[in-house]
Amino acid sequence: MKTQDLLAQQFGMMYQVAGLNLDGMTQEHSLKQPSPGGNCANWILGHLTDVQNGAMGLVGEAPVWDSKELSRASYDPITEPGRAIDWETMRSRFLGSRERCVAAIKNLADEKLVDPVPHPFGGQCSRAELLSLLSSHQMYHAGQLGIVRRIAGLEGMVKGPGQPKETGARAV
Repeated sequence: MKTQDLLAQQFGMMYQVAGLNLDGMTQEHSLKQPSPGGNCANWILGHLTDVQNGAMGLVGEAPVWDSKELSRASYDPITEPGRAIDWETMRSRFLGSRERCVAAIKNLADEKLVDPVPHPFGGQCSRAELLSLLSSHQMYHAGQLGIVRRIAGLEGMVKGPGQPKETGARAV
C-alpha cells in the first residue's frame, strides 16, 4: 500500500467516525459539558476543524472553514452559549471537506511526502510524518465526539463487529 493511500484511508476513517458521532447533534446537544473540565462537542468540532484547516494546507487544499469563530476552540473550554461556534455551518463545512481532503492526499506526489515541514512542537519532520500525526490527533477527537454525544443523551453510533446495534448505529 502506498503511503498516500494509507494516509487517505486514515483521514477517511476519521471523517466517517466524526460523521457518525455528529449525526443528529444539535447546537443545544453540542454545548452539553462533560464534567469535571471536559470539552463539549462544540469545542471539539471547532478544534477538529481548526486543525483540519492546517492538514488541508499541507495537501494543497483550501481551508475547511476560514472563520474567526474557530479561535474559540483554542485552549479554554466553551461553557456558555454566547461563546459557541455556529454549529450547523461548522458541521457542514467540516463534513463537506472529506472528499477534497482524501482526494488531495491520494494525489500527493511521492516527493511532496518527504518534503520537510515544521513540526507543531518544534523542529521539522516530513510531510508524511506530520500527516500521520494529524490523522491520529483527529481520530482521537473524533472519538471524543462519541463520548459527548452520550453525555448529551444521544445513542452511540459507532459499534464494533458483532455488537448489538441500537437504532441507527453502524459498525466502522
